[in-house]
Amino acid sequence: MKNSINIIKKNKVYLFLWYLTIIGTILITIRVITTQTIFFTFLLWNWFLAIIPLALSKSLKHNNTIKQSVPITVLFFILWLLFIPNSPYIVTDLKHVNNNYGIQWFDFILIFIFAINGLLLGAISLQDMHHIISEKYTKIISNIMIFSVCTLSGYGIFLGRFLRFNSWDVITKPYTLLNGIIDSLYYTEAWIWSIAFGAFMWLSYLILSKTVLRSKNDI
Repeated sequence: MKNSINIIKKNKVYLFLWYLTIIGTILITIRVITTQTIFFTFLLWNWFLAIIPLALSKSLKHNNTIKQSVPITVLFFILWLLFIPNSPYIVTDLKHVNNNYGIQWFDFILIFIFAINGLLLGAISLQDMHHIISEKYTKIISNIMIFSVCTLSGYGIFLGRFLRFNSWDVITKPYTLLNGIIDSLYYTEAWIWSIAFGAFMWLSYLILSKTVLRSKNDI
């Protein structure tokens, strides 16, 4: 535990994420007190969901027990695939800037802080998975796989934002989710959203991985 904390302190990216989380939590507290509503506390839940894919990718990358078991590796990868859309999903929460419970500029800054946090968490997790895949396949194949994940994540965000499905609905509401997926294949919006947000996620990852995430000193 102490070793992990020391690594986080030394790594500027993780330290920056902690600063964003602390500042965001303080702003939410101020908002709750001044507006007398807990409307925006959902950002903390979305932030928690954004951490899950990072925890999964770190486990796949560093846990020898997981890496030595094919079934467990596959299970973790599937779970990661289901939860990775939660990281960039926070960007779509910007739609809540227009509301009757606060000040627009304050709410924009609040959501923007959590959105940046989510994008960084997702980019680090994608970088982990890119590294894992690159060890077994060629650079071209690994790039194609990560791009495909980003596109699927765009579709996952569509399912979450517009059809209101969650990652765990695969277990809790599998038939409802399956029907929703089948129906959405006929929606033009679903295809546009998947391609547009998938491309956004891919470009964000490329930019962050070549700039902010160049450090190799991760957990």
